[in-house]
Amino acid sequence: MKMGIPKEIKNGEFRVALTPNRVTELVNSGHQIYVEKSAGLGSGFSDSMYEAAGAVVLERAIDIWNVDLVVKVKEPLPQEYQFLRPQLGLFTYLHLAGEPELANVLLKENVRAIAYETVALPDRSLPLLAPMSQIAGRVAMLFAAHFLQKNCMGEFAGRGKLLGGISGIEQGRVIIIGGGNVGRHAAQVALGLGAEVVIFDQYESCLMSLDKAFHGALRTKLYRPEQLKKLLPTCDVLIGAVLVAGEHAPALMSREMIASMQPGSLFVDVAIDQGGMSETSRVTSYDQPTYIEEGVIHCCLPNLPASVAQSSTEALGFATFPYIKALADKGLDIAIEECSALMSGVNTWDGILKHEGVAKALLRN
Repeated sequence: MKMGIPKEIKNGEFRVALTPNRVTELVNSGHQIYVEKSAGLGSGFSDSMYEAAGAVVLERAIDIWNVDLVVKVKEPLPQEYQFLRPQLGLFTYLHLAGEPELANVLLKENVRAIAYETVALPDRSLPLLAPMSQIAGRVAMLFAAHFLQKNCMGEFAGRGKLLGGISGIEQGRVIIIGGGNVGRHAAQVALGLGAEVVIFDQYESCLMSLDKAFHGALRTKLYRPEQLKKLLPTCDVLIGAVLVAGEHAPALMSREMIASMQPGSLFVDVAIDQGGMSETSRVTSYDQPTYIEEGVIHCCLPNLPASVAQSSTEALGFATFPYIKALADKGLDIAIEECSALMSGVNTWDGILKHEGVAKALLRN
């Protein structure tokens, strides 16, 4: 199979879909791998490393897309739509619930698009979303601690609160909505910083698991809007970490709820790539990662793991490679037919919208 690895062009995106050692495995299996020039530099992998691995490094993006299967990290951007064509295989994060325009383009161009985030095992776990969710949760809290600061140059407009406090000084309070991979890893970092942590989730089994894992170091609460509303005015950092596979993120935060938070407090909406959790949420970029709405700093970066590109690339490649290898060795049709996880990952196929959750989200839009 001919496989292309483009250079990511999303703002602040330094990850690459495959590392040189994974490329070597594919080349040794008889596949032809084309890598766009400088695609791996942001993650610490030079063009010469890919060439040594057996890949062909090409300068023009159009040549990278002229293959059987394109493997990426993030969704195609409008300037890449010109490369889409019928029966092109595309394996990447798509998050079509938040990208209705892209969904329509993929359908119009009859692209065979498989989304990392909807590849699901029989137990409904999401093996290709999990590693990036874990990293996103950790990075979200590191960013939160950073943007909560205030300085004389006016770069940060936060409350000037030290999350961990010191002797005689109150610690900060972090509220996390969602106890999955993002929420758990955000909680680990928040606790490490010395903050008080409260996690809301709608499932009692999740809360029991959190209580056991953290040995009572944090507080867990069954999600009830009225309970959340009571705590928001005492919150220094709010992390939105709720996911419904393929669907638009639940709209759990109203403008009124955001406005009840303290001026200079911070809201990190990790669910922004699925449309966001608040009516005040809108996508930000690394050029301008935050904005203020209702006196609250919002950070809504759709690619938080890109800030730790080398670690993220390694983790993503470890998770995706068995599926990429299956697609390459067997061809898209047979690999998907034989693997229910890949089947669940199919979002569009020859002009047909295949994923029920994505379809529901697009109807909403």
